[in-house]
Amino acid sequence: MYKKIPYQSSSQIIPRFQASEEAKECINDELPIDQVIVSLQKSELYNDLVQFLAHALPVRESIWWALCCLYSRNDVWNDTQKMALDTTKYWALSPSEELRRKSELLANRLELNCGPSWVSQAVFWNGSGSIVAPDLPTVLPDPYLYAKAVAGAINHAAALPVWDQTSTYYENAVIAAIDIAQGGNGGLI
Repeated sequence: MYKKIPYQSSSQIIPRFQASEEAKECINDELPIDQVIVSLQKSELYNDLVQFLAHALPVRESIWWALCCLYSRNDVWNDTQKMALDTTKYWALSPSEELRRKSELLANRLELNCGPSWVSQAVFWNGSGSIVAPDLPTVLPDPYLYAKAVAGAINHAAALPVWDQTSTYYENAVIAAIDIAQGGNGGLI
């Protein structure tokens, strides 16, 4: 059903993030992946759903999904934030250490206080290189740290800057994630 989600069971995904108490009441490890998605969406537990999907998708697809979501708010981002999104897009299309390090610089410049800064951090934490200065011994990020940053980017952009379209934003985010999970591009490009 979801050719880009490399897991057979939600039990491989749910333990990777801290689900809310409300989510724990409507999902469990025995539910198939598609039923977890439907259950969280019906309950409008979007924060949990975003975390679930960010951890379910592979690295590049997860980051691409965040990019799709954040581009939907492109009218509110400043030039540095747009540069962060463009750098993320270039990295997702053709990953390189140079773009990964540029993403680190942009995340730091934006002080992790907006969606674009968190998606830049996701690129930096993607697992392909060290998370310390290049002249120090290699230290790789914890597995799935990128997914936490992806979820942070999407959920942050849902709320800030403040607007009245949060529900529509989340509905479109889920549509994009499912499209990516099925092999599409999430509506971007």
